[in-house]
Formats: sequence, structure tokens, C-alpha cells
Amino acid sequence: MRTSRKLTHVLFAVFTLAIMSMAALAADPGTSLPASSQASDQKQGSLLIFSHYDSVTSNVSANDTRINITNTHVTASVVVHFFFVSQSCNIADFKTELTQSQTYSFLVSDFDPDTKGYIMAVAEAENGLPIAANFLIGDLFTKSSTGPVSANLGAIAFAALWDGTNNGNNPNAEGFWPIPGGDSTTPSVSITFGTAGNYNALPRTLAVDNIPSYAGGDRTLLVLLTPAISFITGTGGTGVGTLFGLLYDDAEQSQSFQISAGACQSATVISDSYPRTAPRFTTVVPAGRTGWMKVYKTTDLGILGSAIVYNIGGRDVNFHGGHNLHHLTLAGTQTATLPVFPFELQTN
Repeated sequence: MRTSRKLTHVLFAVFTLAIMSMAALAADPGTSLPASSQASDQKQGSLLIFSHYDSVTSNVSANDTRINITNTHVTASVVVHFFFVSQSCNIADFKTELTQSQTYSFLVSDFDPDTKGYIMAVAEAENGLPIAANFLIGDLFTKSSTGPVSANLGAIAFAALWDGTNNGNNPNAEGFWPIPGGDSTTPSVSITFGTAGNYNALPRTLAVDNIPSYAGGDRTLLVLLTPAISFITGTGGTGVGTLFGLLYDDAEQSQSFQISAGACQSATVISDSYPRTAPRFTTVVPAGRTGWMKVYKTTDLGILGSAIVYNIGGRDVNFHGGHNLHHLTLAGTQTATLPVFPFELQTN
């Protein structure tokens, strides 16, 4: 019996769908960003920094932060260890597993309510050791009735720089390599940021490329942080501390200043008192004008940050939002300490 033309079309459609499904599992077109490319919010990594979170449980409808993270690997799952770092360097943490191609979101009010700070997420094996799994991307949405503030900030991704060619360990079941020299029987492991470290280098000099006028009603929330600490005790590093900076007006004139950025993270509105310049900020950047600034530690310290802009005059008229700060220079080798303990899948 001759096959009908209609049946032939159906079989061809099924075959086409099968081919398309197989293609979807293949590598993405184009050239992948190399692991050695510097940390940014436009790449995949094994370690992500979400620069700012905040929540107020008495009014979460107006004050909360949503964290989003995705495992882009199409065949392998990965354990992700989240560290919630308060501005005063107190640490809280939890782990979850992301299956292949899974995206996961949560509200900070459900995990670390009534706290301000930043989050670091690290790809790990089930035994608790960091692994080279450069397939994590993420972002955050934050909102606050103070201002009011709202912004979407990409997670800054740091790729793991080790693989099977420079690691004496064996890969795990998913094919991911544990950190060189890692030992799952010890309570902690040291990781390094730097061109010759475990992960991409941290920036040392940061820039805010455009600061609108405080005198015109605009407010810029400047967020600064450092992950070069112990994520066991919240200490072990010097913290952000005092930073040196230069404030420029739009006529290329500059004023130097020093600011204190607290312990592990700070989020402060740029004004006449922060930073304290001579003359004051509203004189350097009067109404209707803009400026920019750069900040760095006089000693070698890796820092990150973001800027969130809002206007007290009315959000329907003025622009608002946020972005991560620009990385102008890189710091030398920076060290952080992570706890090591196995992941235990929760079952109901």
C-alpha cells in the first residue's frame, strides 16, 4: 500500500522536531567567553556576587529583594552554596541544587529578613568543595520605600580558572573538577582571586560613570563591598574600610576625598557629607549638571560595587535604576575562606 502524502508530511514533521531537539542540546553558536576573561555581569561563572540586598518584613510589598540564578549546563546539575553577608560581616548560608538548565528564584525576606548586605553564590560538589562549573548566571531585583529605590542588577560572575590540566584531583560524576588541593575532610578551604588564582581577579579601582545632581533632587545610592574575608567567621580580612577617591565635574575639574565604607558592605547616598569634598558635592555638581567619581583602597584590596539612582521629585518624570560599577584596575591576589561540609538534599 502506498503511503499517503498526508502521512508523509506528518512523519517529516516528527523527524524535523527530533532533529531540532537534538540541535537544542548541542553547543550554543558562536565562541564562548573564555574563563580567563575578567569578572563581569555579562559572563558565566562558578562564583557569583549579588552586590546588594535588603528587606523589611513589616512592609515586604515595598521593601524586598528577589535573587535569580540559572544553571545553563544542559546535562549536569550543580550544588550552589549561598552566603548572606551583612554589612557588619555576619554570615548566614544555605545550599540548594540546580538541575540542568534550571533557574531558581527566592525572596530575601524568606531567607535573611530585615538585613542589608550582599550575597556570594559558589558552585560546589556534594562533598562541599568548590568546583569548576562555569555555567552560573544570575541577577537581582531590589526595591525599597526609602527613596523610593528600585533596580535590576546583574550578578558579577567569576570563572574558575582550573581544570583537568592543572588539577591532580578527579572530576565528579557531572564532570566538574574540584578546587586544586581541596580536601573534603577539612573544615575549610581557602580560595584566591587573581590572574594566577582560583578565580578571576577582583577589581581594585571602581568608577561611577555618571552621578546626577543631588541639588536637582536626584539621589545616588553608592554600594561598596569586599569578598576578601572569611565566610566562616566574617573576619580574616581588613574589610572595606577607608577608600580614597576623586570626584570630577563635567568640566574635568576634580576634588579628592576619603570615605569610610564600613566593614563588609555599605550602601550610602552620595551627598554633601558623603563624600566630604571642598567645595561640597552640590557645588561641584549643581542642579542640572552631572559628575563622575572613582574610588580605590590605598592598600591592595579587591572591591566591588553598584550604584542605584532615584529622584525624590517623582519617578514618573525622572529616570531611575541601577548598574554595577565599572572595573578600571585589578587587585593582586586576594584570599577568602569557605566552610566545607556536605550537601544534604532535603526531602519531605
